[in-house]
Amino acid sequence: MRFISRTKVENILSLTLNGINILFCLLVIAACIYKCIQAEFSVIVMCIYGGIIAALLVINEMKAIEISLTYAYFLATYRGRSLIFIFFGCLILDKGVLNIVAGTLNLSLGLVYMIMSFIIPSFPPPNPISINWQNWKDFSAEGLDLARPKHLSVESHVAIRLKSPPPPATPQHHHIPEDDVTMNSPFRNPY
Repeated sequence: MRFISRTKVENILSLTLNGINILFCLLVIAACIYKCIQAEFSVIVMCIYGGIIAALLVINEMKAIEISLTYAYFLATYRGRSLIFIFFGCLILDKGVLNIVAGTLNLSLGLVYMIMSFIIPSFPPPNPISINWQNWKDFSAEGLDLARPKHLSVESHVAIRLKSPPPPATPQHHHIPEDDVTMNSPFRNPY
């Protein structure tokens, strides 16, 4: 039976979440366009803003932009992303079938991200797909996803040496030549 390492699972899950984020943001753009048809002016303005934000998030999901890390740091956390997708779900939820499906999917993804932020605190933070893909290529190129041979020790010789008991201590006597000054000194070595 071959086990998959935790790092490989995290890479696969991160790339999957990147794909889902891009797909859902594109779905938000389509739902905003659909909602703008025969809508009031205020709804059109909100949908334009929502579509622009979703398009910027697609770009940010592809490659991290320095300004987004500075001014929109909440996008680098799962709670922040959950609030964005909950916002998108509330924004596009309407009577149309596309809007109901897109709104429900975005709300549920936002809730999944919120749950993930509390349950899995050790999971790596969300990175753009370019960073996750590079991590995947580096991980696969180095052979880190291969099974370890059963006959080799996992511990290095240094770790084994550190765990072993210390060697027996040998008494060390240093011969100091004695002269008249040291013989009368109170700090003289009695040995």
